[in-house]
Amino acid sequence: MTLNERVALVFGALGTAGTAICHTLCERGATVVVSARRAEEGQALAQELKDQGHKAVFKQCDVTSREEVIQTVEQTVTEFGQVDVLANCFSVDHLRRFLDDDEKYWDRMLTVNLKGMFYTCHAVLPHMIKQERGRIITLTSDSGKIGASMETVQASTKAGIIGFSKSLAREMARHQITVNAVCMGPTRPSAEPPEGFSAEGWKSFMRLTPFHRPALPREVAAMVASLASDDGAFVTGQAISVSGGLTMC
Repeated sequence: MTLNERVALVFGALGTAGTAICHTLCERGATVVVSARRAEEGQALAQELKDQGHKAVFKQCDVTSREEVIQTVEQTVTEFGQVDVLANCFSVDHLRRFLDDDEKYWDRMLTVNLKGMFYTCHAVLPHMIKQERGRIITLTSDSGKIGASMETVQASTKAGIIGFSKSLAREMARHQITVNAVCMGPTRPSAEPPEGFSAEGWKSFMRLTPFHRPALPREVAAMVASLASDDGAFVTGQAISVSGGLTMC
C-alpha cells in the first residue's frame, strides 16, 4: 500500500489527526503539501518531515477564504503537476447546549466545517477530473451519525460532511475519483484525559467505547492512507468510523 509518485494536499495539517496524516502519507511515499493558517508551525512541520527524508512543502491557507484555497491548489499543481489526494482535516468544535448557544458560533462552524470543505473540493476537482483519478477524504465525527449532547450544531455540520461526501461520490465516480468521510470518536495521542476532564470523568466517558480508550492519531491516519492508496480504489461514498466501536453503523 504505497503512495509513491502521488501528491497529497492536506488542509488543516496542524490538528492532532492532521499532523499524523501528514506523517503517514509521507511514510507511504507521497509528496505532501502541508497547509494550515499558522505559518511558523506549518513550516516547522514541513521541515520536520523533510529532515526525516520525506518530500514535503508548506502552503499557508485559511480555508474560510475561497481565494486562498484556490491559490493553494493552483500553487500545488504548478509546482508538482498534479494533485492526487485531498485530505480535509480542519474542524471547529464547540460544546454548548443549543438553547444557550450563540449565532456567531453557528456561523463559524458552518463556515469552517462545511463551506471550507466546499471550497477545497471545488478547487481541486477540476484537476482530478482532468487526471481521471483522485481521492478526497474528509475527517468528520461519529456525532454526525448519532448526534451528541452539547454538540447539536457541531453534529449537524459533521452530518453535512457525510451527506456531501456521499452525494459527491456519486457525481465523481465516472471520473475515477473516490470521496469518503472518516468519522472520528475521541482521538488522543495518549490515554491521559484532555484538559477539562477529571481522570474519573474521562474514564467514565471512555466506557462508551468498547475498547475503553481513545483512538490514536496514527490509527485515524492509517485509514486515511488506505483510502488514499490503490487499495481504496473501489471504496467510495462511505462514512467509515475509526472510533473503537463507539458507533457500529
